[in-house]
Amino acid sequence: MSLPDIKALSRRTALALLAAGAACGPRPLGTHERLGEVRVGSEGISGQGGTTLALSRWAPAGRPRAMILALHGYGDTARTTYARAARSWADAGILTYAYDHRGFGENPTRRQWPGAEVLSADAVAVANALRARHPGLPQTVVGHSMGGGVALAAAGEGLQADALVLAAPAIAGGRQLSPVLRAGGWTLGAFAPNRRFTGEGVVSLQPSDNIDAMRAASASPWHYADASGRELWGLVRVSDRAARAAARVKVPTLTLMGAKDEYIPRGAVEAVHRSIPGARAFVVYPEGWHWLFRDLQAPAVWNDVRDFALSAPASDVRP
Repeated sequence: MSLPDIKALSRRTALALLAAGAACGPRPLGTHERLGEVRVGSEGISGQGGTTLALSRWAPAGRPRAMILALHGYGDTARTTYARAARSWADAGILTYAYDHRGFGENPTRRQWPGAEVLSADAVAVANALRARHPGLPQTVVGHSMGGGVALAAAGEGLQADALVLAAPAIAGGRQLSPVLRAGGWTLGAFAPNRRFTGEGVVSLQPSDNIDAMRAASASPWHYADASGRELWGLVRVSDRAARAAARVKVPTLTLMGAKDEYIPRGAVEAVHRSIPGARAFVVYPEGWHWLFRDLQAPAVWNDVRDFALSAPASDVRP
């Protein structure tokens, strides 16, 4: 066997092992039942088995013209990500809901990775429940970072939105993800699932140019950035599900990136964006970082999302 053949065989073997490892990798922490029939109340979202999700809501003064369901990113909360943006959207007549993902924010499951499948299923259940709660109101699902990956995956798995906005989204999975990064994520997930990594001394990434926002996040008891091996592999799974779902998403989809984003590979995200049948504009903000809704230039992002949400026609689809 020639050297090129040996190298090709080695690559195929490694990929086969990684594919097999995905099925037997680290499991989510705790018990995570499907939400089932969702009830949206003033105190939050509740589902079967006593599952609850912290919920934030920003309503316009008058009758809403459109609705946004906003999904936050890894280690974050709905309020810290979207409060300023949602108040701006409310001034334009947009009703915004944003919940804390399981395993994050103010939920009792904080720091318990729920699994990519559960994150997507929750988004489907909540979005469809809100559509039933507000029939005829155009619904746009907005996802930031991990929330963008969850939103795109959910849109291919039964989420019935009228439009999507993917902001600095974790969607560059599948062929767009480096095999080295994939192997590293699987290794950490398999052999150090509960160890948390800060990246200190290894990598230094800045999420925003808004120093006050970064200080506020650091001071928040609900925010964290020290991902576990289980969660790092879980984020790969989220990105993979999003990339696979892309070809099934026909609703109008706007993708937003910051030119200074140090977390998400813009070229890979744009490649996945182009594979979405409903893809609209791919917008790059020259002064944008990863925290697009909190950067110093954030009002430009808020306005683009506002205009896109208000232009989304309500469909006749009902859950």
